[in-house]
Amino acid sequence: MNGYQRHIILALLFLLPVTAWGQTADDGIDRTADDFVQAGLIVAAPGDVLYSVLGHACLHLQCPTYNMDYIFSYESEDVREKLLRFLTNRLTMGMMQFAPEEFLEVYREENRGVWEYPLNLPPEVKTELWRICDEAVAQGMDLPYDPVARGCAVSVVHCVEKAIQAANSQNGTNYKIDYPEWKAPFDRSLREIFYIYAPHEWGLFWCMTLVGGVVDKPHLPHKEKLISPQLLAQTWQQSSIEGQPLLRESIELLPPSENLHSSFVTPMAVSIAILLLALLSLFRGRPYIGWLLLALQTALGCLVVWMWIMPLPASGWSWLVIPFNPLPALFWKWRKYWSLPYACVIFGWCAVMAGENLWGQVLVEWAHILMALAFGIVLIKIVKPLNC
Repeated sequence: MNGYQRHIILALLFLLPVTAWGQTADDGIDRTADDFVQAGLIVAAPGDVLYSVLGHACLHLQCPTYNMDYIFSYESEDVREKLLRFLTNRLTMGMMQFAPEEFLEVYREENRGVWEYPLNLPPEVKTELWRICDEAVAQGMDLPYDPVARGCAVSVVHCVEKAIQAANSQNGTNYKIDYPEWKAPFDRSLREIFYIYAPHEWGLFWCMTLVGGVVDKPHLPHKEKLISPQLLAQTWQQSSIEGQPLLRESIELLPPSENLHSSFVTPMAVSIAILLLALLSLFRGRPYIGWLLLALQTALGCLVVWMWIMPLPASGWSWLVIPFNPLPALFWKWRKYWSLPYACVIFGWCAVMAGENLWGQVLVEWAHILMALAFGIVLIKIVKPLNC
């Protein structure tokens, strides 16, 4: 059954037999009963790949009367398989529907835990939520990829809020979610929230490398900062609607794996190795060390600048542009004139970024700081000038 067929069937099942809320259709089925449509928030544990480092959030909707059971999830094209489309800002995304077992099988293969939190929404809202999700599926995968504005957790919030607005408009109700009056972590930027809730592995390193622009704005609305599925669940657990808790107790659909491993070769381990190489170059005139570090700085710099000038979704100005850019490679011939001043700029940048991290305002990863420090050391060495 495709999305359009399901959309027509749902309209017949949910809308046509009911002339007004509070009435029962002629077939004896009460479509205004609280359990006619059951809704739940699905939260999956973080994964190992770039786009899953925060985990995943989606919606589970069921209608036991008609034996209908679907998971609605915003998905994107696979970045790993379509890297060129991602780098040229042509990647797309959209809402998809899955049978629960089909959905869970993917997470079972990835050894990721999955939990469901039943949503305590009014019947009218749950019916509207199903309609909204079904229409989103029918639209297809046509939305531009944006992991921040259309991230899984934020998209779930938008769907539920839109369903509440639609129910209020049609029925004259005044439903709304009463959120907790928290300051932390909502007084932080999106980048900092991301840093708090993502495992500190390669996925976080690359995300902290690629994201910029809007993620550093601290004054976005709180609802737009619910980018982490874990944070969304925590917030909704403390929220209410019509005086009732918004979320009920969680149900474990898949147990968390005990084999979730931490990579031995972490970004911090690599950056420490790079820093040691740079220090080694101070005492041993090995030209390949300088060239190796220059190549690394140039490659990372080209990526950072590309993300800035495109700009790609969730990208823009990044503090990494200062130490990582292709200018040193372009003007390497004249390095004896600019290397020492630029090294001083890099050392100053490292001190400021380290101070910000220690103060609690995360702007870059510690691995970025150590890599920049290593390149600054190489620049000091070539002042003499040297062979590298």
